[in-house]
Amino acid sequence: MIVTTLVGLASLVVGLLIDWPVLVALSAIFVAVQVMMLTARAVVQRNDRRMAERLEEKRRLREG
Repeated sequence: MIVTTLVGLASLVVGLLIDWPVLVALSAIFVAVQVMMLTARAVVQRNDRRMAERLEEKRRLREG
């Protein structure tokens, strides 16, 4: 996912250099969506870790 974001950034730079506004616009949208997806994935992974820790704590308390 990070590689595709970097490819999007590269196409954004190329679009700026060769003055293609459509390529720039599409690349900017693509990069924005990729960044949101990366952020969401990180948040979900963080939440999963927290939930696993809470479940482990509850299991330990039940077992004694």
